[in-house]
Amino acid sequence: DYGKNFGLKKKKSKYVMNGSEAIGFGAIDSGLDVYFGYPMTPSTGVLTFLAQNQFENNYFVFEPENEIAVINAALGSSFAGARTMIGTSGGGFDLMTEGLSMQGVTELPLIIHLAQRKGPSTGVPTYTGQEDLNVALHGGHGEFSRLIIAPGDPKEAYEKTKEAFYLSEKFGVVGILLTDKHLVESGYSSEDFERKKIKIERRGKFPGEVITRRTSYEHNKEWHTTEIPEEIIESVEKRIKRDKQIEKEVEKLETYKVYGKGKNLVISFGSNKGAILDAMENMKDVKFIHLIYLEPFPYKIAKEIEKAENVFAVECNSTGQLANLIECKIGSKIDMKNRILKYDSMPFTPKEIVREVEKRI
Repeated sequence: DYGKNFGLKKKKSKYVMNGSEAIGFGAIDSGLDVYFGYPMTPSTGVLTFLAQNQFENNYFVFEPENEIAVINAALGSSFAGARTMIGTSGGGFDLMTEGLSMQGVTELPLIIHLAQRKGPSTGVPTYTGQEDLNVALHGGHGEFSRLIIAPGDPKEAYEKTKEAFYLSEKFGVVGILLTDKHLVESGYSSEDFERKKIKIERRGKFPGEVITRRTSYEHNKEWHTTEIPEEIIESVEKRIKRDKQIEKEVEKLETYKVYGKGKNLVISFGSNKGAILDAMENMKDVKFIHLIYLEPFPYKIAKEIEKAENVFAVECNSTGQLANLIECKIGSKIDMKNRILKYDSMPFTPKEIVREVEKRI
């Protein structure tokens, strides 16, 4: 009973949860069958939550010997028809990238929870950061489809986890849930959180059910290894066509949110959302775009950027990886002086954002 221990009168039901629990609930309500994970802060919260709740929800959680084993076991699990999810942080994701490329060519549905912390290497393992956007975008060799979804609070984490499972299953792509320590380990309260299971169609004939194969080699229509140029072109162009199909499907979803009105525009992603929304109560003439889908990129935000007098990117890294992505995708350059960057392993506070935005206007 929320508030009982604090002597508060209860007016409405209130839920308090962290991002790890929200992702776990989202996976369960998407029909999760198997979760593989090797402990690595801050992704361990999802591993622990799902392990604690596996028996009453009829799925299986297993901890292999390392992250390489995690993703390879996951591909085998998906090949057998199981709805599969894995989780790690930056260093573990690096180990997974060869398997990530194999997912790209085998086209087996897979969800990866990539929980960011301060790097590089071991870095500051128990504090927060947003330094892994680039590796999420470009990790793995070759060209293949991927989803990158960055929720900003537990409610979004729950909803977007379900969307990731749906899209991954429908199109045979990897869905990367990009979070950070501040989101997955912080408690948030909500009055309108509602769990709802979704029905995601099972694959008719999953690969392991019939005599077929999925290997790391390029393949023809029958999934046989090929080195014939015409068949290689056909296979690559099939994946390019699928990218367009994914973009069209994602347009039906909420890929970004706009808050407030004003000629000054703040753009950010992930857990920075909360501090920015609080900061807006003390700022005038400021609009905020919270990006959720980073791949496929929501090109519609170009109109908002064009209208703005000043554009600021708020990120927990030292280079402005989101600002660079925006420039790459739509050609809108956010100057370094307008990149509000924090890289001391601590999350933003509303006061910091107010100070830094007003300094630059």
